[in-house]
Amino acid sequence: MALLDIENQRLRQRVRELEAALRQMQATQTRLLEENTQLRTQVQEVGRHAVPRSDGRVYERVEATFRVDGLNSRGETAMGVARNVSASGAFIETDLHLLPSENMTITFQLLGRPFKLHAEVVRIREGGVAVRFATDPQQQATLLEVLARF
Repeated sequence: MALLDIENQRLRQRVRELEAALRQMQATQTRLLEENTQLRTQVQEVGRHAVPRSDGRVYERVEATFRVDGLNSRGETAMGVARNVSASGAFIETDLHLLPSENMTITFQLLGRPFKLHAEVVRIREGGVAVRFATDPQQQATLLEVLARF
């Protein structure tokens, strides 16, 4: 009889452990569903703004001006000034030597905090470069929100 009692205790303990694991998985699932809903809302917001204009651009350009710190693919750093900004790109006045299709990392202040993103050089003009931002949906939504204030 003692062996049966010991085995019963082990089984009850295992059931409690499985129930605790199940509660933890349910809490994780609930959190993930909430995050998914938030991301879906952000993506829908970005999609509402993603309507090509007559010039082929998807996002409206804003005459915003702000300092940008850049790092090109060769490890060279420079400061510049972003102008004519949209949620998908900007013209950056800089003396940093960049090549067409070169990838770079740029950082600027957004809502009082550093905002870092990747960009690709799409055009080189005298005095600067036009870049296309490579953003995730959350960065895109943040950019749209901030640029709407200009």
